[in-house]
Amino acid sequence: MKLFPSSLLWRTLIVVTAALVLSQATAVYLLQEYVTKPRVTAAIRHFVSHLKTINAALQTMGPEQQQAFLVRIAEQEGIRILPERGADRMQPATDPPSVQLFRERIQDAFGPQAEVYVRGADLAVARPRLWVKLPSGAREYWVSFPRGRIERDPATAFLTWGAVSLVLAIIATFFIVWRLNRPLAELARAAVKLGRGGVPPPVAETGPSEIRAVARAFNQMKDDLQESQRERATFLAGISHDLRTPLSRMRLEVEMLEGKVDAVAQRGMVDDLDDMNAIIDQFIDFSRSEAAEPLAPVNLSELAHACAERAARSGVQVRTELGQVPELSLRPLAMQRLVDNLLGNAARHGGGEVTLRTTLEDASASLSVLDRGPGIPEKLVDHLKQPFTRRDEARSGTSGAGLGLAIANRVATLHGGRLDLLPRTGGGLEARLTLPV
Repeated sequence: MKLFPSSLLWRTLIVVTAALVLSQATAVYLLQEYVTKPRVTAAIRHFVSHLKTINAALQTMGPEQQQAFLVRIAEQEGIRILPERGADRMQPATDPPSVQLFRERIQDAFGPQAEVYVRGADLAVARPRLWVKLPSGAREYWVSFPRGRIERDPATAFLTWGAVSLVLAIIATFFIVWRLNRPLAELARAAVKLGRGGVPPPVAETGPSEIRAVARAFNQMKDDLQESQRERATFLAGISHDLRTPLSRMRLEVEMLEGKVDAVAQRGMVDDLDDMNAIIDQFIDFSRSEAAEPLAPVNLSELAHACAERAARSGVQVRTELGQVPELSLRPLAMQRLVDNLLGNAARHGGGEVTLRTTLEDASASLSVLDRGPGIPEKLVDHLKQPFTRRDEARSGTSGAGLGLAIANRVATLHGGRLDLLPRTGGGLEARLTLPV
């Protein structure tokens, strides 16, 4: 299980979110230390000074003036001043930093007996009013005031600010990564198609300068590869064409030696010329571009049956085991060359009867060519799929240019499939083509 996602989008989102959270935490700390605390301290100092003024005013006023003064204070400032009664049920207020600081200030101003209370009936309220017992001459008063006079509650603002910033960061991250991923995804699809032997359209050179540079380099690489393939095809086709005429002339001359040379030697020369023609045919097949052939619906079992009949007419013993396979979107001629090459390899190197089998399993269709030859060691499988590679000691044949398996593997890759060379149960080789359905 991966704890850290692999996609660019989620990695960028995690990094941006972590940086934003750290930035917000730092900002909250600095705001608390250098803005909120000094403002709360100043507000408490000012309010305690205000209470001292109120206390001094009450001590100099008569009963009627006090009553009018208390009404005016309540209306204008929200400060309720009530005569102290013995039945008042008060509890000491909890000790958040602002209340503790306020308690210290009023004790400095009015003596150690001063305390901050909350009324029991107000405890169900989220932010109950605070109460202070204020001595004023011969009487004592309860002074009730909103907590906002000594507290600041920036939590809501901080949460709102953080949530909005996080949403904006996520939206910005999605937009930036989407702008980056779109050309990268197009580049990845083109690279996959090119790797399978196809010819993708040029990748759009859009986005940031680095992405444009990568797209430009890919387009140049694609053009260079296509030019190299064209030159190789032209080279191979030219050599193959030039060799056809002297080989045909040599075959004619060998056949005209009937009765003049040993029959066995003559037959050997004819076989050698046939092998050379077969090699030239492989060169021509290898130089073709299967990607240029259009896709068409093909029944793999029907194509295998046609290839088996054609191989049987040329003397190959073929037994077919064809299953029910749905039509696939394939290049018919390219697939025909693949099956013909596998049948030819099996007949040449395996000897005896060749089995051609098609099956359907889960989400893939497979075509297998099985023989009873010496097989191929596992360590040589990938090597023998490369062009112009042969290991005669691994298989019992001696002729060929080493292109049959390379052509078959290239066609399989072009169709999004896989060519496996597996040991056959009981001895021999199974060349299995697996295609997605």
